[in-house]
Amino acid sequence: MKITNMLIQKFAKISLLIITLALPFQLMAKRKDVYVQDHYQVVTKAMQEKEWNVLINNGKIILKKFSLSPYASEIKYFLGIAHFEKGELEKANNYFSTYLEDEMTPKYFEEAIEYKFQIAKKYEEGARMHLFGWKRLPKWIPAKEEAIELFDEVITTLPRSEIAAESLYRKASLLFALDQFKESTDTYQILIRRFPKHHLAIESYLNIGAIYVKKCKKEFPDPTFLDLAQINYRKFRNHFPGEERISVAEKQLVEIEDELALELFEIGEFYERTKKTKAACIYYKNIIDKFPNAKVSKTSKEKLEKLNYKELLLKEKVSNSESILVENIEDETK
Repeated sequence: MKITNMLIQKFAKISLLIITLALPFQLMAKRKDVYVQDHYQVVTKAMQEKEWNVLINNGKIILKKFSLSPYASEIKYFLGIAHFEKGELEKANNYFSTYLEDEMTPKYFEEAIEYKFQIAKKYEEGARMHLFGWKRLPKWIPAKEEAIELFDEVITTLPRSEIAAESLYRKASLLFALDQFKESTDTYQILIRRFPKHHLAIESYLNIGAIYVKKCKKEFPDPTFLDLAQINYRKFRNHFPGEERISVAEKQLVEIEDELALELFEIGEFYERTKKTKAACIYYKNIIDKFPNAKVSKTSKEKLEKLNYKELLLKEKVSNSESILVENIEDETK
């Protein structure tokens, strides 16, 4: 009995000692929770009142001192907003990316993607990045490639959303401006397939036509561009039969025909200058037959009249007939 009492007393002393030692840590943990909550409340209030510097300062304290706190992940989203509003787009994008990567099911998932889309738009419209990513250095670096990457992120993450349609259109237009014609055409066509009745599908058809016009002028007047433009025009007319701007697509076809006709016309003029009348007439006649609405078609007719094309053609027929007659006589005498 005496031994039992001694064991009980000893156990009680040990328990008391454990409680005494643990108490300060419990108080510290409690104090820590209160402390992080205070900062979080300051952040949410600063968010409402748009005090971005206050938000950033308190948000960084939470990330630094309470990185394991349940508030830490959400704070990254708020910091992204603050930096976006201050025009610090690189930092904003980094915080949004970290927020989306750290959470399995982020509370502000779509909102974060929307902000990334807005950052891409600003880069597309001319916002620049710091040299080497250092804040102290000036913003001199164009961010077109970064815009394309962000548009791709939006397209992949929310493929059927309204901002995905706009991202496809803006990406394609940016590629067009950078003379990346194939990539631009492919992107416009993805938009048309994915959003066939969207108003941006109309713009996409017209821009594809504009690409073929520009390629024809900038690269080489290749008849293939006219074939592709005609296919694009037919699809446009079938998908949007009542659209007023079908006439714009028709004018694009005429522009391409003008370029192709002009190429033939210049060759015809070369042969004319070098006294190769027959060859010159062949090119002028091709213009009239293939591109009757081209600007140089009328001039080509005048050229043919000047070169007495009909008389030349008649002489050629007579010459051919005489050759056939001679061949027949020779065959009979054999």
